[in-house]
Amino acid sequence: MDTRLMSEQDLRDVTGKKRHSAQAAWFKLHFGLTPVQRADGRIILTWAAFEALQAKRAGVLPGAGAPAPNRPALIPLRKAA
Repeated sequence: MDTRLMSEQDLRDVTGKKRHSAQAAWFKLHFGLTPVQRADGRIILTWAAFEALQAKRAGVLPGAGAPAPNRPALIPLRKAA
């Protein structure tokens, strides 16, 4: 597992975008998440996290095909107003 952070150039190569806001929008569009950003807008993402996002999107994440365990029914404690 590669815990190395993606560099500015890596993010440009992956997204095809130069601006940090455009890179964040690209991640939102393609993976449905807003990446963690520094105060100056730069994205903080490890290669391992990016590869996991790709695997999840492709449906090849280990254990993704396993059936969900039976969950008990949820009963509200009080009625919502």
